[in-house]
Amino acid sequence: MRLLLLSVTVALSVLITSSAANAQNIEEIKTEIQERIENGIQHGGITVGDIYLFNSTNMARYYIDNGFDPIWEEEQNRKDFIEILLGSHDVGLLPEDYHQARIRELVNKVADGTATPDVYADIDLLMTDAITLYANHLIYGKTRQSDLRMTWDVPENPPPDNLAELFEQALSTDDLITLFAALGPQHFMYKNLKKGLSEYRRLAESGGWPRIPDGDTLKMGMKNDRVAVMRARLMITGDLAVSDVAEDSKLFDDALEDAVRRFQLRHYLTQDGVAGKYTLARMNDPIDKRIDQIRINLERSRWVMHELEPDFLVVNVAGFNIRRVTDDEVVYYSPVIVGKTYHESPIFKARMQYLVVNPTWTLPYSIATKETLPKLQRDPGYLADKNMIIMDRSGKTLDPYTIDFSKYSKHNFPFTIRQEPGPNNALGEVKFIFPNPYSVYVHDTPDRSLFSREERAFSHGCIRLQNTWDLLMSLMDEPEVWNMDKINEILASGKTTTVHLSDPIDVLILYWTAGADKEGRIVFSEDIYQRDPAILVKLDEPWQYRTVE
Repeated sequence: MRLLLLSVTVALSVLITSSAANAQNIEEIKTEIQERIENGIQHGGITVGDIYLFNSTNMARYYIDNGFDPIWEEEQNRKDFIEILLGSHDVGLLPEDYHQARIRELVNKVADGTATPDVYADIDLLMTDAITLYANHLIYGKTRQSDLRMTWDVPENPPPDNLAELFEQALSTDDLITLFAALGPQHFMYKNLKKGLSEYRRLAESGGWPRIPDGDTLKMGMKNDRVAVMRARLMITGDLAVSDVAEDSKLFDDALEDAVRRFQLRHYLTQDGVAGKYTLARMNDPIDKRIDQIRINLERSRWVMHELEPDFLVVNVAGFNIRRVTDDEVVYYSPVIVGKTYHESPIFKARMQYLVVNPTWTLPYSIATKETLPKLQRDPGYLADKNMIIMDRSGKTLDPYTIDFSKYSKHNFPFTIRQEPGPNNALGEVKFIFPNPYSVYVHDTPDRSLFSREERAFSHGCIRLQNTWDLLMSLMDEPEVWNMDKINEILASGKTTTVHLSDPIDVLILYWTAGADKEGRIVFSEDIYQRDPAILVKLDEPWQYRTVE
C-alpha cells in the first residue's frame, strides 16, 4: 500500500509543476470540457474514456455555472487534492477508488509533452469527480448499510448544507483540506479510531505481537515461559507499561495482573486479572484482524456519527452493553443481554417516550406457538406456574383446562397468552419503550445469572438490562420524586403503571466490533452476528464505476 501511495503521489505531482494554461490555450480546454458536459447531459452521464463519472448531474451544473472553466488551475488546490485523497487511506478507504490509475495515465502524457486539450479536460473532470466521490464516502460511507443487512434501519445522514457553495469557496480560498476535515464525523470515537488505525498499522509493520502458546489459565503467582510471552504481548499494545519491567519476566506479578485487567476492559471481558480461555484467545487474535475491525467500524461511524444529539442512549449489541452519553460523557452504563444469533437484535434508531413499571408480557405469536404450545399440550397447568393467562380473540380470559390444545398448531392458534405482573415476569419489573416496527424494547429481567457470561446473546431480540433502576433514575432525574421508596410503592401495588418521560431521549441500537473512548483507548468486541465480513468485502472491492456499453 505504501508503494502504491508513493507512485500515486509522484504521478499527481506532475500536475503541480505543469500549468494547463501554459501547456495549452485555456479556451481550447474549456471547449473540451463544455463538449463533454453537453454530451453527458444528452446521453445520461459524463464520460471519460469508457467510464461514466460518479457525480455527473452535479458536476454538469457546477461547470455550467462557472462557464466551463477548469477547476484545478491553482497549484495549491492541486497539492491539496493529493493530500486529501491520500488521506482516504488513513480512514480505512482505498485511494485507488478515486481514479488514481486513469489520472496517473493521463498525467504521464503531460509529463512527456504529448498532452492535448482533451487530456487536460479529462484530468480536470476526473479530479473533480474523484474528490466528489471521496466527499460522498466521508458523508455516507462507501458501503450502504441497508444493502448489507436488512435489519439495519438507521436513517441515512443528511447532506451538508450548501456543499457545492462550500466547495467553491474552498477552491477560491485554497482551503480544501479544512473543508474535507469537516466532512467526516467529528465525534471523538471516529477521530480516535482513525488514530488507532494508524497505530495498529505501525505495530503491524513492526511485526505485530507474539502468540502465547496454548496451555492452562495464567494467573497471579504463576511462573513459566508463557507468562513472559504474555508480558511482551501486553507491552506492545500498551496494556502493560514498558516501565513495568519485572526482575523475573516469567513471573505473573501485580503489574501483570493489572495489565490483564486493562486488556479485559478493552475487550469487554470479565475483569478478573486472570488470563483464561476467552482472554488468551483475544490476546492471540492476529493484528490484521484488529486492523480490519477498526476499518470496518470507521465505516459504521460514517453511517451514524455525523449528527448525534448531545444526550442519547446507545446499545452496542456486539459489546453487550448500554450507555447514556451526555455531552460526550458516559453518565450511565450497564451490561445487557441481546438477541440470539438466530433472533438478532435489529439495528435501528428510535425515541424513548415512556416506561412501564409492573409490566405485563404478551407473548409474541411465534413464541406462544413454537415454545409455549408444546408445553401446554403436555400440561395446561404450565400457565398458572408462570403466572400467565390465556384469552380468546375478544380478550376474554379462558380456563386452560377447558381447551384441548392438541387440536392447535403454529398455523392455528386463536389465542393470546399474557404473563401478569410480578417479580418472575419475563420483562422483570420495568420496561422502557421506544416505539419501533420491530417491537423491541429495553427491559428488566428476573434471570440475573446470565450477566456473568462473557457472551450474552440469549434473548429473542429485546435488550435485557442489568442495572435497571439506575437507568430509571437517570431518565427521570427527579430524585425527590423518583426514589426507591416511590418505586417500591408502585411495585407493591402490583398495578401496571405507565410513566411518560418529560424529556424523551434518542435510543440507538447499534453494532460495534471496535470503538474508542475519549482517552484514545481502542476497544474490541467479537462479531457475534458475523456482520463484519460483508462490510470488509465491500471496503476492499474497487469502486464500481458504470462503464460505457
